[in-house]
Amino acid sequence: MNLITHLAVLVVMWCCISGVHGLSAKTPNTINQQSKPAATRRTFLTQIGQASAAAAAVFIADGKKSIAGAESYGDNSVLNDGSAFDSPERRSLLEAIASRSSDDVVADAINRLEKLDPSGGKAATSTDLGGTWELIYSVNAEAFSPLLNLPQPIRPTSLQLLGKDAAQSVGEGRVAQVLNFPIVPLSLVLSSGAVPVPSDPSILEIYPPFRLEAVVATNNRFQFVESGSDADFRGLNGRDDEAQAAGRNLYKQRYLETSGKKGDLRISEIIAGDPVIVGEIFVHRRL
Repeated sequence: MNLITHLAVLVVMWCCISGVHGLSAKTPNTINQQSKPAATRRTFLTQIGQASAAAAAVFIADGKKSIAGAESYGDNSVLNDGSAFDSPERRSLLEAIASRSSDDVVADAINRLEKLDPSGGKAATSTDLGGTWELIYSVNAEAFSPLLNLPQPIRPTSLQLLGKDAAQSVGEGRVAQVLNFPIVPLSLVLSSGAVPVPSDPSILEIYPPFRLEAVVATNNRFQFVESGSDADFRGLNGRDDEAQAAGRNLYKQRYLETSGKKGDLRISEIIAGDPVIVGEIFVHRRL
């Protein structure tokens, strides 16, 4: 079980004990960015250790194919969204996601759509990469976060902030992964540096520092972790020596729709770095 899972249990338990309920969290790029002093790593790890038993009981991945938010594409009005990039290949992918087809079927649809990439293989350097993107499908989501396999009523929404949207929330030159929880006013924000690889304009290199924060009730922001190296952060996530010694994560943008409008699709994959998540494929849509 990884660090984010433990942290989610800890903060959810804290919210419940404190009687904080009945509110909905805003997207973190709209909230106060001032952070309270970070807890020490020793204190933090002690706290998440105490929550381990609860975590094991609550956040258990179901072992089925990994789909996050696919229900959003459950009706034809969304499948046929009038996108300027409408094509049989695009419709085939969305239909495969909405119908919960096997990962092999979705992968085949992704491969066919990728050939039509509007960014021409330059998505990592495109200004259209910036924005707030909602995860609608992921291969092997339990490796990235077991929380994405929770039942729909309690599954967090997974967002990725890039460009100006990320800068407003976590600072310039960084990207953010955000989990917004539906029951308690809680968001978890994991951020890191990101820069296009000079030799390949489709790839982002992910680099430290890695920061993990919790945002409670939209205006209370707590930084729990800051790691200055890949090895340090992977160690906190229980990775073995091989994973800690691996190079930086390389994040390939395989397909990017460039209208800059709501509903654009983006397909990406982790192609190098932490071996636990290499091969992870994501489909996002622009909010």
